[in-house]
Amino acid sequence: MYFLENVRLAFTALKANKLRSILTMLGIIIGICAVITITSIGNSLKETLSNAFNTLEGRNIYTTYDYIEEGALSVKRLSDSDTITSEMLDDIERLFSGKILVERTNGIGTGTLHNSKGKDVTVNVSGASEGFIKSNSYFYKLIKGRYPSTEDNEGKKHTILVSDLFAEQYFNKGEEPLGKDLDIFIDGIGKIHFTIVGVFRISESYISYMGESGKSRMELATPVFIPYYTSTYLKAAEKDSMRFPTFYVADKRLSLEDAQDQLQEYLDTKYKNAKYWKPYLYNYMEDSDEISKYMNILTIVLAIIAAISLLVGGIGVMNIMMVSITERTREIGIRKALGAKNGAIRIQFLIESAILCLVGGILGILLGMFNGFLVETVGNMIIDHLPEYQDLVTLNIQLSIPAIILALIFSTIIGVFFGSYPASKAAKLDPIEALRYE
Repeated sequence: MYFLENVRLAFTALKANKLRSILTMLGIIIGICAVITITSIGNSLKETLSNAFNTLEGRNIYTTYDYIEEGALSVKRLSDSDTITSEMLDDIERLFSGKILVERTNGIGTGTLHNSKGKDVTVNVSGASEGFIKSNSYFYKLIKGRYPSTEDNEGKKHTILVSDLFAEQYFNKGEEPLGKDLDIFIDGIGKIHFTIVGVFRISESYISYMGESGKSRMELATPVFIPYYTSTYLKAAEKDSMRFPTFYVADKRLSLEDAQDQLQEYLDTKYKNAKYWKPYLYNYMEDSDEISKYMNILTIVLAIIAAISLLVGGIGVMNIMMVSITERTREIGIRKALGAKNGAIRIQFLIESAILCLVGGILGILLGMFNGFLVETVGNMIIDHLPEYQDLVTLNIQLSIPAIILALIFSTIIGVFFGSYPASKAAKLDPIEALRYE
C-alpha cells in the first residue's frame, strides 16, 4: 500500500505539471525511440540480407584451386590438366545421384521460329543441366511441367524449357504449351526439333532490362533451355570448358556443410597425387554469417550511440526534480513534522523520478515501433516500383523484444540514478527550515 501510494503521488505530480513533465521526458523519449528504431531496422536488414543470400546462393558450392607447394618462389600456371575434368563431374553426378547436381550451362546461339500468325519469334537458346536450372530457380521459376532432367541430359534428348512470355508470343491465347513440338532455326546449326516439357515465369527484372532497347513485350527475345549435353552435341563440343564448376545441393535433407565436406573428400581422393594444384570448395553462406556478425556489431554500436542521449535526458530529469523539491519544500517540511522519516521522503522522490523516466521510456518505445513500421511501409512501397527486386527483397520490421525490455529497465535505472541526488537532498531537509520556506 505504501508503494502504491507513492506511485499515485508521482502520477499526481506529473498531471499537475503536464507540459513540464513532457518537456522533461523528451530526452528519454528521443533516446529510447532511437534505440528501438535502430535495433528494429538493423534486425530487419539482417533478415533481408540473409533471405536474399539464401535465395540466390543458399545451396551453391563453388570451386577454386590451391597451390600445393607453399612458399614456392615460382608458381606453375594452372592448366587444363590440373582442373576438374568432365569425367569427374559425370562421376560426381552418379555418385551423389539426385543429391548434388553439377551446374552446367552453354549458350549455343539465337533461334528463330514462326508463330501461328506468321510473325517471327526470337529466342536465346542455351544448354543447361538440371543443377543450373534448379540453382537459378529464382530467375527461372517453374510454373508448368518440369525442368529438363538428368535423364534428358544423359540421353541428349530434344526437350526444351520455355518462358511464359515465349508461350504468350508463340501460342494462341489459352493454348496449352506443354507437350507441343517446336522447330527452331538456330544460327550456325540449322532447324532443330524440340518438345516443350516445362514453362518458367520470366522475371520482371529481365523484361525491364531487355525493354530498354525500345522493343515491346511481344518482341523481346526470351531465354529457352535445352539439356546441356544436347547443346554440346549440337555444337559438336563434347568436352566441358568449365575450369571452376559450381555444384547445387538439391537434397534439402543434406546440409550445405555436409555436402561440401563429402565433395571435398571425393576431390581430395582424386587429387592425392597432384603435384601443383588441388581444388578447394567454398560457399557464400560463410560470408553471409560474417555479414550478419558485422550487422549485429553495427546495430549495437549505433544503439549505444543513440542511448547516449538518455544521459542528457537523465540530466534533465535531475534538474526538474531539483526544481520540484524547491517548489515543494514546505510540503516536505509538513510531512516531516507529521512524522515522515528521511527514508520515506527519499523513496517518494525516487519513485517519482523513476515513474517520470518509465513513462518517457514507454512513449519512446511506442514512437520507435511506429518509426519501424513507417520504414517498412515506405520501403515496401518503393520496392513495389522496382520490379527486379519484388521477389527478392521484402522489408519486414523485426521488433527486438530484448531491446524493448532493456529499454524499459534502462529508462527506470536512469530515473533512479539521476533522481538519487535530488531525493537525498529532499530527505536531508531540516523540517523547521522547510516549514519557514516561502
